Amino acid sequence: MLRLAIALEMAARQPWHVDDWQLALVVLLGLAIVLGVMTSIAGMVLLGLFAWSGLTTAALSPAMLGPCLQIVALILLGPGAYSLDARLFGRRTIELPPP
Repeated sequence: MLRLAIALEMAARQPWHVDDWQLALVVLLGLAIVLGVMTSIAGMVLLGLFAWSGLTTAALSPAMLGPCLQIVALILLGPGAYSLDARLFGRRTIELPPP
């Protein structure tokens, strides 16, 4: 749900002046996030793109704080069970030793 929310928010709100390469990168990153392919890397690149475009075009606003925090949460939480990352690399589980 978080991956889908981030992708929909990227599609609905374009806070920067979009060049062709930025549009291609945002579409590619949105697809990677929705499918769960290299989610952490795609999230970091997207967060960097948001920060770079906000700082260079003076479009940095408090309204961008929500999507940026969602991306940070996605980076920290990981792709989840229903993703291609989980299919390719297996689900990560933390196993504690018995006391």
